[in-house]
Amino acid sequence: MSFLSSTNTTVNASPIPSGVRKEDAVALLHDHEFFLLCDPHHASHKTLPQPPETEKEPASVEVARKHFKLPATLKPHERPGPVVKIYEVVDHMPNPVWSSNVVSREEFVDHDDGMWVRIHSPMGVVMETHWSVREKNGALELVEDVLINCSRLVMGIVKGQVENNWRGIHKQIIDKLVKDSTPA
Repeated sequence: MSFLSSTNTTVNASPIPSGVRKEDAVALLHDHEFFLLCDPHHASHKTLPQPPETEKEPASVEVARKHFKLPATLKPHERPGPVVKIYEVVDHMPNPVWSSNVVSREEFVDHDDGMWVRIHSPMGVVMETHWSVREKNGALELVEDVLINCSRLVMGIVKGQVENNWRGIHKQIIDKLVKDSTPA
């Protein structure tokens, strides 16, 4: 790592109201379409094809682990289809001087307690976020464990975006969980 590079970790957690089942909360995290739309800067997204070297049938966790350099502690679901789902995401980033669209490549991996996401953005920004639903003191909570790697020059901006957005993203997820768990 160069002296111009920086790393930051942040953990954000929100309580999930009683009446929501853990399996429903995890299933909602596995709904990537819904999750992508929770980002307040989301402009558009599309699914990208798998790299040729990962298109083995059935999809192999070992191949995905090697090609995508997944963390050793990540235990992806083994099921039909790709282990890593890849998206191109366009976010509209407002700025007081100019606004811009930022195009990122995002890799999603579902696991038993939630999902893991790696975002590759311009200027060498890489964020890895482990989303999970865990039990704490007899209740459920939504946990977002974020690792940011980027230049020291942009770390403040990236950290600021995470800090400004996490509460709203958690609220949208929890609101949908409550709505879906309420009897009609």
